[in-house]
Amino acid sequence: FRDGYLISTGEPKKHYIDQAVRHVLMRQGVLGIKVTIMLAHDPEGRMGPKLPMPDNVVVHEPKEEVPVMQPAQDNYGGGGYEGQGYE
Repeated sequence: FRDGYLISTGEPKKHYIDQAVRHVLMRQGVLGIKVTIMLAHDPEGRMGPKLPMPDNVVVHEPKEEVPVMQPAQDNYGGGGYEGQGYE
């Protein structure tokens, strides 16, 4: 049975995944059960990891926009040194 989102690699696997494996010896062979449970994030750290998931995205409100000031219209980049223009 599988349901939902289960991480399987990386550092969060060490904190969020709880696994158990049990084997039962029977006359006809061995019966094995493997269970993997992903714990939920708990900010207090009592029932799950305190560490948030690294792919958790927080969207902040945009900052106030400051009006863009236009530079003054000076004749820069004209034609060389003072008094020397292109003819």
